[in-house]
Amino acid sequence: MDNDRIEQAVARSEVLEVAMRSWVHRDRGDWDELIDCFHPDARIVNSWFEGNAHEFIEGSRNMMSGHDPSDSQKHFSGNRRVDTNGERALCEYYLTLHQRRRIDGYLFDLQTWSSVLDMFERRDGDWRVIGRWTIYEKDRMDPHKPGKVPASFFENMDLSPFPEALQYHCWRNARDSGRMPAKGIVVEGTDRARDTRAAARAWVEGGPLPWSG
Repeated sequence: MDNDRIEQAVARSEVLEVAMRSWVHRDRGDWDELIDCFHPDARIVNSWFEGNAHEFIEGSRNMMSGHDPSDSQKHFSGNRRVDTNGERALCEYYLTLHQRRRIDGYLFDLQTWSSVLDMFERRDGDWRVIGRWTIYEKDRMDPHKPGKVPASFFENMDLSPFPEALQYHCWRNARDSGRMPAKGIVVEGTDRARDTRAAARAWVEGGPLPWSG
């Protein structure tokens, strides 16, 4: 195997390690370790946040501190793809979020399906995320114990302010912490999703950061 292929394989491995570790740290609340996965000037766009990654992490810390002790969440990833170009890399993968939430005394299981688009930059020999978009596909919300939750609970939910693909996820965020959907939220199959991927692809090929203009 030639040196270029070895270097690319090492780069892909290191990029994947950081990307996957970031979600473990997020679920565990390992905030200092999570910060170390992102450059100081990194940017994140997800369901409720658009801005500096380190500010997002602080907001996540505050959100988690207000959860019920019985709440839990786990992110699971799959079908990971990494393209490298010198000191830049693009990593995309599927992500499923599983959550257990107690709301008004009832237990619910929530799932959110999405793709994550990570832009990586290597600085001083270390790969860290410089840009992360979550591109949402669908979600659902189910009572943990069928028949335990009265039909009126769902009938009284106002989902109209939220994107159809992500209504329950956004409803929960708004109810729990008052956080409405981010203006730049990305939904699969839209022009914004196509433009986001195109801008990230242009960047890894040597173009400017998508938000620099």
